[in-house]
Formats: sequence, structure tokens, C-alpha cells
Amino acid sequence: MEKCTFTHGGKEYDEKYPEGIPTSVQITLDDGKVLDSKLVMFPSGHARNTSADLNGILNHKFNLLGRLALDEKDSQAMLNKLNNLDNLSNAEL
Repeated sequence: MEKCTFTHGGKEYDEKYPEGIPTSVQITLDDGKVLDSKLVMFPSGHARNTSADLNGILNHKFNLLGRLALDEKDSQAMLNKLNNLDNLSNAEL
């Protein structure tokens, strides 16, 4: 974290909230090159973001955290069940 700095985006960003969550990220590489996301209104996870693979992100997160308590087989079975909640009966829940 000592290499991270956070800067308020200013009026331009403030005016776009609460329509979205205006944000941007800049990464400066060791050679000085700057990678800039520019302004992002709907970051991954925002309900109005249509470009992120939200299911993939959530499945990956579940797999990482699920392995703390479950073996791979049980973790995958639980994930399959969670991804199919709308099709399960009361008894299966």
C-alpha cells in the first residue's frame, strides 16, 4: 500500500455520482510508462456494468475463498448449487 496514492477526482467525478461510481486508475511502471483507465462510470460489480464477466468474477472469488473451508470437489458442488438457486426446490435448498 505504500506505493499507492488516492486522489479525489474533483468536480467532474462528483457531478457524475450517484448515476454511477466514477473512478479511474493510473499505474506507473518502473520505466515511467503510465497506464490509465480514464474515467470509468460503472466499474466491475456495478449493476449497470454490462462489460464485466460478473459471474466469472464471483465464481473465481468463491473458488478462492471456498478452498479455505472445503476441498475442491465439495467447493465445486456448492458453487454449482449456488449458481442454480432459482431452479432448486425447498427441500434441495
